[in-house]
Amino acid sequence: MPLYHDVIKKNAINYPDKCAIALDAVHYSYEELHARTLKIAHVLMANGVQPGDRVALYSPICIDLIAAYLAVLHVGAITAATHPTYSREKLVYQLKHTGARVLITHPFEALETLCLETDLTRIILIGNEETQHPKVISLDLAVSALQALDTTLPELQDDTCVTSIFYTSGSTFNPKGVVVNHRIMVAATTSVTTYLNNTPDDVILSYSTLASDYGVYNILMPLYFGGTSVIESRQPQVAEDVLEVAKRERVTGIHIFPPIFFLLANMKEYWQRQLPALRYISSSGQPLYSRHIKRIRAALPDISIYSNYGMTECKRVSYLPPEDIDEHPTSVGKPLPGVKAFIISDQGELVLQPNIIGELWVTSDYLMLGYWKMPKATSAAIKNHVFGEEKLYRTGDLFKMDERGFLYYIARKDDVFARNIWSVNPREIEQCLASHPAVAQVVVVPVADESAGFLPKACVVLERGYDSSCEAALHEHCKQLMDWHMVPAQWAFMDRLPQTDSGKTSGKDVAEIKER
Repeated sequence: MPLYHDVIKKNAINYPDKCAIALDAVHYSYEELHARTLKIAHVLMANGVQPGDRVALYSPICIDLIAAYLAVLHVGAITAATHPTYSREKLVYQLKHTGARVLITHPFEALETLCLETDLTRIILIGNEETQHPKVISLDLAVSALQALDTTLPELQDDTCVTSIFYTSGSTFNPKGVVVNHRIMVAATTSVTTYLNNTPDDVILSYSTLASDYGVYNILMPLYFGGTSVIESRQPQVAEDVLEVAKRERVTGIHIFPPIFFLLANMKEYWQRQLPALRYISSSGQPLYSRHIKRIRAALPDISIYSNYGMTECKRVSYLPPEDIDEHPTSVGKPLPGVKAFIISDQGELVLQPNIIGELWVTSDYLMLGYWKMPKATSAAIKNHVFGEEKLYRTGDLFKMDERGFLYYIARKDDVFARNIWSVNPREIEQCLASHPAVAQVVVVPVADESAGFLPKACVVLERGYDSSCEAALHEHCKQLMDWHMVPAQWAFMDRLPQTDSGKTSGKDVAEIKER
């Protein structure tokens, strides 16, 4: 397989004047992006970066951060990105964990002391801010100081060389680092862009950073197939924010997490006239609400909606073909070509009967190599030579598969909790509440109880025109559709639900949001 950055380099040669990146309405051509990438690559080499070294990225999204990511690949080093909202403690942990030698970052308070706390030998500041610290340099000044690009970049040909360490969700203090190489990134990109039918004419909008695999692929996949990547650094607050960008850039595809999909459920029918170029919306990360799908389908009847399932360890496992979304709105589809999925019982046996819940185990050409410096976690997650496969990844997600092979997400195994002796699945409660017209968004969390162990608490964002007086109606709605132990014992009505740094709805942080 080709190296990931070489394909983008080839597109820079083929489409030099074409817009590669549209970042907050500022356009950068393929030629401009590639030229900046090469300059940053030479800066990295001038500062001692060798193939296999880890280079950490810690900055809000900007064109230099994107060029720096590609530059790291050009010199054969390994990217290790940290979300720019992470605390200093999390940053230090990940710098130590990866053994990063170089950090590319934006200026922040007391960053010079990072060199004392970690193995960093150089900190490169995005921008032109001068510094007196011997280990801290300005990227702009370093680029200006280059006499010429007369040094030779490494001749890289091995597609098994590691490219990146993608950290899993930051909900825990010490997230795991997922290791991938060129072969994995190329295979994942090829698989996703094939079923999305992407072409160089596509203009793809996302609200992404480079701090997660989802963000990296959203930003880089359009460059891989020669399209345009539209990136907005500010999350939309209302549906019209998305409309404004999509109109301005003539967007053909939108890649989003369900919280933004929820915003789009408030779009109006006139969107169809104003977005003639839009052909699909793709959502991943969490299940979609059927009611939101119907609203968007009503407003944009000619666009395709892709509901997907994946995780950092295996990028994309399944997708629901748009033509099946009306018949199977709660499904995440079938495994992609080249992906094998198995339902495994609590006893470790293969589930062959349809509609029986078990843990999903998967394998594919783009399954991770393992967790960085976590051999125990790797051996616990990846099982070798089982069920006729060389290796299978235990997702930790509960699924069922129907008679036709459609997959249905049930819950995270560790999200299910006990109320007295009864198992409570918070995702099932959420789907039930989401079917009520008063509920715009909902997350259900367990709260400790001396008698029952845990009780379900529903944290609800209401549709316009409703207020907390509808609690009794929601309670009755749950009683009619679910067993008694699944009915929420506590309620909280909120203006918004918290989100993780990557943009998913976060139940873990729900207690920090003030109730109405």
